[in-house]
Amino acid sequence: MKSYLRVLSLLAMLGAGVVMAQASKSTKPAGMTHEQMEKAKAAMMEDHKKMMTEAKAVDADATAVMSSVKGMQSEQARALEAQVAKLQADLKVLTSHIEQAPKYLDQAGRATTP
Repeated sequence: MKSYLRVLSLLAMLGAGVVMAQASKSTKPAGMTHEQMEKAKAAMMEDHKKMMTEAKAVDADATAVMSSVKGMQSEQARALEAQVAKLQADLKVLTSHIEQAPKYLDQAGRATTP
């Protein structure tokens, strides 16, 4: 059960890293044409869709783990329940950041397009 929770945490951390990396790369590098910008934007939007799908799958898995843990009565189960609750909160934050990414990219694209 702990290894499953660690995998979920790792996926959440990787997703957050990808979001931060995309946000830092959203400015237009010198010498890019409009067509290259559109291709880059399309690729980023595809990545965004994949991240949203993965985040929703991880959230569903965390919900399933939480429902399993709630049926347990031990002290370890309560500790695991707290960890899963934190994971779910982190996933909500991650999902909200991912949802904001396309709006930011769209605004940045308009601002930098010649």
